Amino acid sequence: MKLSSLFRKTLLCQTLLFGVVVGSLSLTSAYSLRWYLAGEYASRGSAIASSVSGAASDFLADDSSTALQVLLDEFADLQGVAYVLVATAEGQLIAHTFGEEIPEEFQANQFIPGNPQAADGSDRRFRRFTHSPNFEKDYGKTTIAYRQIKAVGYVIDIALPIQGGTQGYVHVGMDQIRMIQQIRSAASLQLWVTLGLLIVSIIATYVMVQRISQPLNQLTEYAKRLANRDFSTSVHIPSQDEVGLLATTMQSMATDIQAFIHQLETTLSELQHTQSQLIQSEKMAGLGQLVAGVAHEINNPISFIACNINYAEVYAMQLMGLVAYQHPELSTYQTLELKEALDEMDVDFVMADFPKVLGSMRLGTERIREIVASLRNFSRLDEAEYKTVDIHEGIDSALMILNDRLKSIRTPTSVEVVKEYSNLPAVTCYAGQLNQVFLCLLTNALDALSARTFTLPDSPQIRIKTGLNGDSVEILIQDNGCGIDPAIAPRVFDPFFTTKAIGKGTGLGLSISYQIVVQHHQGNLTYQSVPEQGTIFTIQIPLSQQEPILQPVKVLVSQPASLKQ
Repeated sequence: MKLSSLFRKTLLCQTLLFGVVVGSLSLTSAYSLRWYLAGEYASRGSAIASSVSGAASDFLADDSSTALQVLLDEFADLQGVAYVLVATAEGQLIAHTFGEEIPEEFQANQFIPGNPQAADGSDRRFRRFTHSPNFEKDYGKTTIAYRQIKAVGYVIDIALPIQGGTQGYVHVGMDQIRMIQQIRSAASLQLWVTLGLLIVSIIATYVMVQRISQPLNQLTEYAKRLANRDFSTSVHIPSQDEVGLLATTMQSMATDIQAFIHQLETTLSELQHTQSQLIQSEKMAGLGQLVAGVAHEINNPISFIACNINYAEVYAMQLMGLVAYQHPELSTYQTLELKEALDEMDVDFVMADFPKVLGSMRLGTERIREIVASLRNFSRLDEAEYKTVDIHEGIDSALMILNDRLKSIRTPTSVEVVKEYSNLPAVTCYAGQLNQVFLCLLTNALDALSARTFTLPDSPQIRIKTGLNGDSVEILIQDNGCGIDPAIAPRVFDPFFTTKAIGKGTGLGLSISYQIVVQHHQGNLTYQSVPEQGTIFTIQIPLSQQEPILQPVKVLVSQPASLKQ
């Protein structure tokens, strides 16, 4: 398990703190134990010396050295006692527990009883021996000295005079090595106990810090996910302490932020849709007014021409008939100038070609009137509400407007437009808006054809097919252009998304078309596309319906493996 920085720092600090505390307590305890054992040894020795001093006075008075020896041997068997002896004031041993070999330090010529070189009882060096309440505190009588005896070792020698020193002195030697061994044994036990406590403390600290740091780690990871705008997960900390309260607060805050972000995204989407609708509405309104104005201005003079060309044809035919009827007799009346004029005019050619010129003028005026009708049909300014119209007229009007684009595409062959119109009934719809959809899809098809390089026998083609699909009209607009990149497929209906260069596309065409078909007509607008094979846009619109209530919709996009031809 990976430990967090906070976890490691807390565990390290807790361990160091406990180690310092336990180490300090161990040192203090070891010193106190040594102090205590030293005091106890001194107290025991002073008690033995006091007992022997009192009994030795009676034994010496009765000259009972044997009884005195027995008493000393009994005290010598006590734990920690190295020796017990009674000596005269001159240093002659009366009784002792050394056995047959008396140590060199206690020979008559070397031993001075009473520890004349001993420090005073109030000396700080000996306070650890004299602090015990059982120690004989008559510093004027009891003396303490350190002795190193070869046969015995280091001892604490406690001396007490008998009858003020007139009958001799009692010396009791307490084994200092035994005392040190006890201190070491106790210190070793204490060390193991301390290590055990330290291990237990580390484990307890680890568990405690883990219980504290684990929810903090969860909160940290949760905060990182929130920073990355990942609101899909939550954090669950069941504790009722400050950490649990913090987790609950963070989750509540994350929920509020998520709701706020969703609200902002929804508002932004609505603003973008509203903006695109306003832009497109203004653009189409301006275009419709321009088209209507141009159509009106062209329609008036063309109407004059169309109406008068009939009279021109009648008058011309009458004049040509008269000329043809009189032509043979004209030779009699011809002057030289008239003859030259007739020869230069080539009357026969004029009479043969003039009807053709009038016919061409009639065809031209009819073509102009068809164009004007297509422009008015496309703008549909007089059909802003739901009306019943012929879908094919709208498609043909869009093709009429894009006729120049169709001719301008430079490929080995010209763009072929294949119309597969079915016998459709009239459709109730917003005619002007649907014409806008047809124009957008056909324009995109031409752009796709321009973006692909064709080599024979392939040729650019736009295929338009209409038909019925249940209670709906279905219009398919297919091209064999460059197709749509799968990477951008989910965004083709997004407002302001375009792959065209700056100034050549606004990214509103397909977005507006989708809203018109789906929101305004409760239909469907889907597409199928394969790169370098082409794209099929399918429009489905109910035949008849009531005026819709605009609702949010979702884009439906399908990506087949190949296109059906």
